[in-house]
Amino acid sequence: MTLAELRDLFIIIFAVVGIGAAVFVSLMAFVLYRKLRDILDSGRAITGDIRSITSSVSQDLVKPLASISGIVQGVAKVLEFLFERKKEDKDGR
Repeated sequence: MTLAELRDLFIIIFAVVGIGAAVFVSLMAFVLYRKLRDILDSGRAITGDIRSITSSVSQDLVKPLASISGIVQGVAKVLEFLFERKKEDKDGR
C-alpha cells in the first residue's frame, strides 16, 4: 500500500466517521427537543400568564396608586408651606 492510498483510506474513514457523528448528534438533538418540547410549551404558557398578570396589576393597582401618590405629595407640599409660613409669623413677632 502506497502513501497516497493510505492517505485516501484515512480521508474515507474520517469522512464516514464525521457523517456518522453528524447523524448521531442530529438524532440526539431531535430526541432531546421532543422530550423538552412539553417543558418549553409550559414555560411559554407561564410567561404569558405572568405577562397578563403584571399588565393587569399595572393597570388596576399601580396607576391608581401613582395618581394618589401625586395627590399626597401635593398635600404634603401645601402643609409644609403652611407650617413654614406659620413658623415665620411666630418668629416675626
